[in-house]
Amino acid sequence: MNIVSSLGESVSVYKKDKWIVLFSFIPIVIGAFVYFWFGSYLYGDLLDKGKVFIEQTVSTGGWSQFFFWLLAGILTIGFYFLLSWTFVLVVSGLASPFNDIISNRVERVMMGKAPEEVGASFSRLMERLRHTLVNELKKIIFIITLNILAFALSFIGILAPISMLISALLMAAGFLDYSWSRKNLTFKDCLSDLRTSFLTYGLAGGCFLILITIPGINLFMLPFGVVYFTVLHVKKNAQIAAS
Repeated sequence: MNIVSSLGESVSVYKKDKWIVLFSFIPIVIGAFVYFWFGSYLYGDLLDKGKVFIEQTVSTGGWSQFFFWLLAGILTIGFYFLLSWTFVLVVSGLASPFNDIISNRVERVMMGKAPEEVGASFSRLMERLRHTLVNELKKIIFIITLNILAFALSFIGILAPISMLISALLMAAGFLDYSWSRKNLTFKDCLSDLRTSFLTYGLAGGCFLILITIPGINLFMLPFGVVYFTVLHVKKNAQIAAS
């Protein structure tokens, strides 16, 4: 099954083109910086302001300690869910030019072509930078819109599975979009690609949907997802061409 076999092939791709490893670390570094900056603000300035507000409003006794720890707990839970829901969108948006390079290099490896020169990769990055960023913005708006729909459907018991399916397919689409964009596929073509590999993309997207919500692990799942779904996409096109 492509879902399983593509895991090994994705790891093999890293061995064949070491530059993919280097470019993969860029989203990880960006993600770590986002974690550090937001965490420092949350547990530094914001929590200190909350402590001062509680002491001024309640008192400096036992109740103020209780409300302080309650605030810390609420901020921790909120921090976890906020990063879980927004991590892929924010970090992939910032790292999108490098993810585009990764996807392109993976495709060349899968097709048996010589790895692109690093200088050529950066030249293509600069040439496609505006297009990539605009396309990423459109993708983010589209994904947020459908995520809101999926979130609303999750409150309707009978429609909850549909909500999960939409979220899984959106996860897959977020990674596949680098291949789609490079080939200038229309929106209709992208939907057709999802439809014809509905089960494969849905199951793979569901797995990444779970892994991407785990802080720390999701730092590594983002670049690996770009590699993995590019491998899936190339293998699917190769099978179609061979049939």
